[in-house]
Amino acid sequence: MSIYRPEEEPDQQQEAGQQEQQQQIATTTEGTPLVFPPLTHQRLENCAFSSWYPKFRSISIKSKIIPLPDEFVSYLNADGVFIPGQSGLTLALNDSEDESEDENISDADRFKALQEATFRQRTEGGQDDSSDDEEDDESEQGEAPLPYFPGLEQEIEQTIAEFGGEVFPKLNWSSPRDASWIAATNTLKCQNVSDIFLLLKSSDFIAHDLAHAYEDCSDAAAEGAGGVRQRPEVVELVLRKWFDLAPSMEFRCFVRENKLVAISQRDMTYYDFLKGIQEELEDKIVDFFEDKIKGRFPDSHYTFDVYITRNKDRIYLIDFNPFAQKTDSLLFDWKELLLLDLEDQEQLDHLPAMRLLESEAAGSHMQQPFAFNRYPADVTDLSNGQTVAEFAEAFYKKVQSANSSD
Repeated sequence: MSIYRPEEEPDQQQEAGQQEQQQQIATTTEGTPLVFPPLTHQRLENCAFSSWYPKFRSISIKSKIIPLPDEFVSYLNADGVFIPGQSGLTLALNDSEDESEDENISDADRFKALQEATFRQRTEGGQDDSSDDEEDDESEQGEAPLPYFPGLEQEIEQTIAEFGGEVFPKLNWSSPRDASWIAATNTLKCQNVSDIFLLLKSSDFIAHDLAHAYEDCSDAAAEGAGGVRQRPEVVELVLRKWFDLAPSMEFRCFVRENKLVAISQRDMTYYDFLKGIQEELEDKIVDFFEDKIKGRFPDSHYTFDVYITRNKDRIYLIDFNPFAQKTDSLLFDWKELLLLDLEDQEQLDHLPAMRLLESEAAGSHMQQPFAFNRYPADVTDLSNGQTVAEFAEAFYKKVQSANSSD
């Protein structure tokens, strides 16, 4: 299988065709329509990791792309958070009276053990007790097995070892940053297969990649009977070498008509030291864009994220995103970005505009990223700042209590 790409045309014909396509429109508070560049299937595909990484490998973080089998994609789409593999592990925290026996077992293994117990509890709770014959049949068949992907798990383990024992995952477009709360470290750092599967299964961003990635594409009507695509033909797991990046040094850059028009701080936290080096940071990002990116990315409208090392001697390209309303504009408003007059030399002389949070008060008023999809209400009630293992035990007990009351 190959990744879907619309029929390629010469650049001038393609640009002309895009102008004739349906345009994505937003509305300002004053009611003035804002016209975004059309988000076509091709433009979205251009931002998929495997589309841009081979060309920009030398300036990005070391990464490995692993095509996912359809069976694993189905597992990601299925309800429930059950981690494949290692089905022989049966440890349950509340069943252990000797803590010394458990001291060498990781939180990830503890959490998985509790998942297995919960899985068995759910399966047994759904049985029909009215028929002894059915119970005998089920006992002969054994417990319903957890999903198991030995080939994929082996490739992931090999990649983790190759990258020094720590990676962070993403799919074609998105990383599971909204699910970092469920990880023992509260980050995307993964040291084993279970860490990765837990993050992927718990993320709304990953679910969006799998089922809704193309829903905002403006050329859906032009695709004939197929309509808008729901998911990429090849779903890819991307494992990237883990680094302890300083959030203060991550920036999002906005490009219109191949011109770098704006740079925004990414982390919505106030950092006092950034103001003193703002001009230096801006110059470095501009030079990076002119030397490494401009003219090499296939679109003229896009955003890209960069990370500048603490000593400011190197810049890493992190990701590309479409110049579209679905991309977070951070400290800018899409209105001002879209209404910039790029024919006005006076405006051009003041670009790019770089914005940083100017005070702690300003940071406190910014919406926290992923807040709306980070915690289900029942999870919030149960967690109360517990570790992942403590939360898993509380969740397991709640399931047991619910089943016993039925």
